[in-house]
Amino acid sequence: MLIFEDIRPYKDCEYKSAIKDLFEITPLMETVRNYLPELSIDEIKGLLLSFNGIQDFQSNMVCRVIQSSIDSSMDDFSHDGVDQLDKDKSYLLVTNHRDIVMDSALVNFCLNDRKHNTCEIAIGSNLLAEAWIEKLVKLNKSFIVKRNLPIQEMLEASKVLSSYINYTLKEKKQSIWIAQREGRAKDGFDKTNPGVLKMFALAAEGDLLDYLISLNIAPVSLSYELDPCDDVKTLELVSKLEGKEYVKSKGEDERSMMLGIMGQKGNVHLQFGSTINDEIEQFRDIKNRNQLLKSVAEVIDQRIYKNYRLWNSNYVAYDLLHSSNKYVAQYSENGKEKFIDYMNKKLERFAGNEQAKQLFLQMYANPVLNAETVELVR
Repeated sequence: MLIFEDIRPYKDCEYKSAIKDLFEITPLMETVRNYLPELSIDEIKGLLLSFNGIQDFQSNMVCRVIQSSIDSSMDDFSHDGVDQLDKDKSYLLVTNHRDIVMDSALVNFCLNDRKHNTCEIAIGSNLLAEAWIEKLVKLNKSFIVKRNLPIQEMLEASKVLSSYINYTLKEKKQSIWIAQREGRAKDGFDKTNPGVLKMFALAAEGDLLDYLISLNIAPVSLSYELDPCDDVKTLELVSKLEGKEYVKSKGEDERSMMLGIMGQKGNVHLQFGSTINDEIEQFRDIKNRNQLLKSVAEVIDQRIYKNYRLWNSNYVAYDLLHSSNKYVAQYSENGKEKFIDYMNKKLERFAGNEQAKQLFLQMYANPVLNAETVELVR
């Protein structure tokens, strides 16, 4: 459909032309080779040209690179819950947002691992600093969420985006990944922005709740023991706490993308949930549109908190932040020392700034606070 031409992913028939263009991006090809050292650049190009289309490319190349990233940057990786999703249905997979690249990449890796079709990925236009990056993400089933537009243009762009999501789920029968909010949760406090649901609803015809149910919203919890970008996020949080405008340096997003892919993450778990349809059915009596969206957002939050897997880093940070031993049974003395050493190394750039330390600890402790709200701290 022409209305979606400037935001849609590439089609299978466009694959080979686009992939040949990417052959000219030397840094990209070298990065791929770093993850596939057993292959030469020419062998990688030959392999890429052998694929029949996007799904073939994702299953046999993208997931292979992600597996290499898992092997080199994680102590352990696990996932559960994919099998409760019907392969013949499409879902709007809404997740907490911690990493620019790895969140959606790991969701698709898990789907592919269980022989499900991979999902399309929502990505902000602000991350597409180079033309080749846009080509690469469109080859990876990404559609563009336009950012930083004048108010009137933003409303029109949001309507088109909402229509595209509806079209993709119901006509293309293709699942979608989207974060619960714009931008990563830099403080570790995962919270669904009702504005995201408001955007979904722009394409609604008839009853709003019926429409939201028709989207098959299924929350997914992403749990990283360590965040490779935690010190960079702390820098931004410190600036905001001091009342300063934080301006990203040139290429900062691109560096964060690479750090998120390559940096050490400790243990990582993804928990896929079923749809929230039965839970939000209870909101039939809510007539106020904004209250309904707020209530649905809270259901998504509670599901993400319920399924979030807490790690040593979270429990230790909570006890350090509150000067308590509340969760001491959840970690060993060695585990505590290991996290403190990790934190001190990451905070070297802040030269003993106590505010930075508090913000760093909050980043890791907040998932425990969220889990306490559903009384499922493990």
